[in-house]
Amino acid sequence: MHELPPEHKENLAEHIPTLEEVRTVFEQLIGEASFEVRRKLDDEQGLYLWEIKLPEKKGNGSIEYSYIRKGNYKEKGLPGGSVAETAIHITFFDVDGLPISGYSVAKLAGDKWEITP
Repeated sequence: MHELPPEHKENLAEHIPTLEEVRTVFEQLIGEASFEVRRKLDDEQGLYLWEIKLPEKKGNGSIEYSYIRKGNYKEKGLPGGSVAETAIHITFFDVDGLPISGYSVAKLAGDKWEITP
């Protein structure tokens, strides 16, 4: 196996979304709904976790969207430890605050976000 020259390695660098890019995807997903920031974490590379919660609808539980950047977060103590791709997930909670389902709603492909139908 031979090593790529430095100029080719730069072209392979992973795009790291900015806070504004992630906010734009959140806005595409939730429209003009208001939200509460649950957690927003960054490191030397920028934003790696952002969780937002939509207001509860009476008797229906709540919805949370979470952005996480591809990487290994074992040393940061995040559940699961490592993430294979940069994505945004939705989680549905019942009226008692217990998660009942969830799935990926957007993935980063190169430097473009793909919204999951």
